Amino acid sequence: QDISQLKMHYGKEQADVIINITGNIIAGQVTGETAKQLSELVDDVLDLAKSEAGKLVVRASSFTAEELFSGLRGMFRPLHTREEVKLIFSDVSKLLPLHTDEGKVAQIMRNFISNALKFTDRGSVTVSAELAGDEFVFAVRDTGIGIDPAQHVSLFEPFVQIDNPKQRRGKGTGLGLSLTRALSELLGGRVTVESQLGAGSTFRAFVPRVYRASAPIAIPTAAPAASASERILV
Repeated sequence: QDISQLKMHYGKEQADVIINITGNIIAGQVTGETAKQLSELVDDVLDLAKSEAGKLVVRASSFTAEELFSGLRGMFRPLHTREEVKLIFSDVSKLLPLHTDEGKVAQIMRNFISNALKFTDRGSVTVSAELAGDEFVFAVRDTGIGIDPAQHVSLFEPFVQIDNPKQRRGKGTGLGLSLTRALSELLGGRVTVESQLGAGSTFRAFVPRVYRASAPIAIPTAAPAASASERILV
C-alpha cells in the first residue's frame, strides 16, 4: 500500500528509484555508494516534502558571497580529486553583503557544483556571483557533456535525471535540481539553465540580496578589500 501511494504521488519511475535502493539494502548489498544514495535520498525527500507542505523555515542573516564561497571551497577540497577538471571560484570580494538564508543558498550551490563535477570529464567548473540590481546571480558554469534543450523544461521536476550514455559516475536521486528551484523560490528567487549537448552547461540562481519577508535592518554597504581575481581548487 505504501509503494502504491508513493507511485501515485511521484509516479512509477520516481518510486522505482526508492524501491531499487531499498531492495539492495534488504538483499544485503549495502555498499558505500548505496548508503550515500540512501542518505541523500532521505535528506532530499524530507526537504522536498517540507517545501511542498510550506514548512521550510527561512533563517535570514547577513553574510558575504566571499564567506559563502570560502565554505564551499572547504567542502569540495577533499572531495574533488580529479586533476582533469579544475574547480574555479571567481573573486567576489568586492560584492556587497546579503541578508538571506546562507544555509539554503549554500545548498543550492552545492547541488549545482556537485552536478557540474559529475558530468564534466575534463576542463573546468567555474563558480561565480554578481550583483544585478537588487538580485544576486549565483552561477556554476561547466565544460561538461551538456543537456539537450528538449530536457530543459522537465529538468527541475522531482526525480528527473539526464539520460546520457556519458554518465560514468552513477545517477543521483534526481531531486537535487528540484530542491534548488524550491529553495530559490522560497527565498524569492528563481533558477535557470543554459546548455547544449556537448557544449557544457550554466546553471544560475537569482536570489534577492535582502530576503523580502525580513524585518528592516541595516545592511552593510561596503565590501572587504579585494583579493586575487580567481582562485583555483585543484
